[in-house]
Amino acid sequence: MIDSELDWNYEATVDRIEAIIQQVESGELALEQVFEQFSVAVECLQECESFLARGKEQMNLSIELLDDQPDF
Repeated sequence: MIDSELDWNYEATVDRIEAIIQQVESGELALEQVFEQFSVAVECLQECESFLARGKEQMNLSIELLDDQPDF
């Protein structure tokens, strides 16, 4: 979950996921570390998905509000 909505950043989270992928692909991590990093990456992906879903919902609501405005 997102620890603090104010401190959380989508781009930084994506960067973290990419760094984890690079670590795993490097082959330098022990198997236990690969599993741990995989869990972190999945959590980060869920945070991103939740953020994007909220954004999409807000955009859809804004579009609905625009559609409900009378034509002038």
